[in-house]
Amino acid sequence: MTAGTLFGSFILLFVALVGAFLGVANLAHRRQQTVSGKVIGAAIVALLSVGSWLMSQGELFVRLPETVVAWVTVAAYLGAALFLLVVLDALVIGEYLIERRRRYIPDVIRTLLIGAELVVVLLVVLRVVMDIDVLALVALPTVAAAVIGVALKDTFARFFAGVELGKVIKVGDWINTMEKEGRVAHIGMEHVTLVTLEQDHVTLPNDVMIHAGIANYSRPSTTHVCVIDVEATYQKSPLQVCFVLVEAAAAVEGVLPDPRPEALVGSFKESGIQYRLRFSIGDYARHQTLSSTVRSYVWNAFHRHGIEIPLPQRVLHQPVSFQPAAAVPASSHIASRLGAIDLFAVLSPEQLALLVADAVVQDYLPGERIVREGEPGEDLYVILKGRAEVRIRHDALESTVAMMEEGEFFGEMSLLTGACRSATVVATSHLQLLALGRHAITHLLEQDDGLIERIGAVVAERQGRSQAAREQLSRESASMAIDKQRRSLVERMQIYLWGKPKG
Repeated sequence: MTAGTLFGSFILLFVALVGAFLGVANLAHRRQQTVSGKVIGAAIVALLSVGSWLMSQGELFVRLPETVVAWVTVAAYLGAALFLLVVLDALVIGEYLIERRRRYIPDVIRTLLIGAELVVVLLVVLRVVMDIDVLALVALPTVAAAVIGVALKDTFARFFAGVELGKVIKVGDWINTMEKEGRVAHIGMEHVTLVTLEQDHVTLPNDVMIHAGIANYSRPSTTHVCVIDVEATYQKSPLQVCFVLVEAAAAVEGVLPDPRPEALVGSFKESGIQYRLRFSIGDYARHQTLSSTVRSYVWNAFHRHGIEIPLPQRVLHQPVSFQPAAAVPASSHIASRLGAIDLFAVLSPEQLALLVADAVVQDYLPGERIVREGEPGEDLYVILKGRAEVRIRHDALESTVAMMEEGEFFGEMSLLTGACRSATVVATSHLQLLALGRHAITHLLEQDDGLIERIGAVVAERQGRSQAAREQLSRESASMAIDKQRRSLVERMQIYLWGKPKG
């Protein structure tokens, strides 16, 4: 190959290098990213090697021996090839396969491909530029190969173990291996780096991880099932306790509705019955926080329903019935607050004090349901503190029709007529309610005819607003059904006329 041909080839190669770098820089700019250090480093190596060759061809310095010039030429080709291979890796693997096709290719595989391709380029350049028999270079002495293989045995084992790990775990996954738990931050050629919940960085060898086994909490799905054990007294039915456990877990924000939480009877112990509560979450990093929150909701629900969590004990004692909740003292404060409500404004102070004495206070946490639409009930609730929302369902639609605050009440129809709950009421903040049972106001209604008339007027007004909301929801549901039917008909017509839906 003549000097003029080499010079022309390197000029074209230099232009190609500059064009490739500008293309990668433009792509990074569109993605609002910076050019990777690998590309910049390869570009510097290519420019230095090509520049060195151009200087070796000029007259500014003493003319170098032909052998030195030949090796400088080989180095220039290798530098340019390295840059082009790195650019191809960034465009084909990084941009197309990983960014667009959402494929995961470990960095160790990408490095291995670039290295193998560079070796092929080296052999071709040596053959073309220096006329070296590459077959002789490939046939390395057996003893030297064996020595290198023994010396790098552990390195090779970790390298290929890293290739296998790329099929099992990916950066960002939450895993448990070798009694270490954390998020995968990096998968290297020899080690994997984990970041634990305590924000500690742990480095583990690839080959040891492969043999130890890995529990991946992020694949094939990010859904993770948490399990907590709870004990409850023998005085309550296991069916009731399981229902309370499920409702408490389902009310926690962050617990997935599907699959629905599940409560199981675990075992019968000396102090009580052990229950196992299972619930699903979508982010394993929050499993400790959500488990703690579920336990708090369980405690609150147990306290509200009169379910005792027994302490380990072997002392013989006389069983004492556990009260669902503490009775509200007949205080002037609670009585005055009830008297401010239209429903109870006609009661005398003595009647209010008697009513408060028979009531109980219940606490609800955000997201918990107080009553559910369609279920029976006999209690009327007065909001002492907090907020709640009223939801009604029509077909597949559920809509919030009202927000209730301190001083408002609900549940009067179920209490007075025995009808099922007409709406679902959900706490939107920490909610404190005064629960008035049927026995608490029955004798008051019998003594005061004006009270029952007043209640009737208030109930009629509230029923009118609820009915209007249901009619509005029904109209919205009918409109959605018509629109769905229209889309289905248009799609059928498109398939019939054109063979496939359009748009």
